[in-house]
Amino acid sequence: MFPTLTFTIALFLAAVAVLSLLALAVPAVEEFARMAMRVGQLAVVAVVALDVVMLLQGHQPPERTTHIGYAVAAVGLPVLLLSRRPEAEGEPAPKPHLAVVAVTAAATCVMLVRLQQTLN
Repeated sequence: MFPTLTFTIALFLAAVAVLSLLALAVPAVEEFARMAMRVGQLAVVAVVALDVVMLLQGHQPPERTTHIGYAVAAVGLPVLLLSRRPEAEGEPAPKPHLAVVAVTAAATCVMLVRLQQTLN
């Protein structure tokens, strides 16, 4: 894969986790933290898409099942943790708590680093 890109995005997600915790104390930063998490999610999807292309081209990681598990978890974890349903029909879904955003960013960071490590 692309280790520099992967670790840069992981570092960005770690910064998003810290920013989300900061936003708990400084409400003016909240929207920026949420936007940064969305950017981080898109970046993770891009990295996993590049990884899928490499797998389809014949690259075989030593532990293929583990590698695919980390790829699925890196994309799926934010979707599972940050998706909320509206309480009533026709109402907008509530935003996830900033602590959940921070934990999601940190966990996704770990998944991305582990994804890269399974290639070695």
